[in-house]
Amino acid sequence: MPTDSSEPRTVLESAARDLLRALADNPIPLTGLRVAEADGGLACLILVWDATRAMPVAGAERRRRAGGGRAGCKEDVVEVVRAANKPLTRKQVLKALRSAGMDHGFGTIAKALADLTAAGELVNPRDKRGYRLPNWPRRTKTPSLF
Repeated sequence: MPTDSSEPRTVLESAARDLLRALADNPIPLTGLRVAEADGGLACLILVWDATRAMPVAGAERRRRAGGGRAGCKEDVVEVVRAANKPLTRKQVLKALRSAGMDHGFGTIAKALADLTAAGELVNPRDKRGYRLPNWPRRTKTPSLF
């Protein structure tokens, strides 16, 4: 590898070629691998992808995570609501998840609840009783005698 510090691009290109040769010998496919390192006041980002495809971008990765990133949390939320067998407020959902050992962040849970209600998997009527499964019977108000 060249050590001429006056041409950093040459050094980087040579290091990249050496890295790709070393990775080509690896039997495990390394596509979509991203590594960041920092040392001595400098930082670098290495992104490895299949040369026959377009370079991956951060937006595509975000979209891929958005589709399935909260899937586990959504399943856990539905599970605790079903297990409670009664409507739960967001605060009660948080407590139920924590007590069941299902540790998700507050924002993730809030977004999962929003996703679930938007998809119709949970309903949250404005009766302040909380989130419930859509097939649960709605409790009607008892008419007042006075």
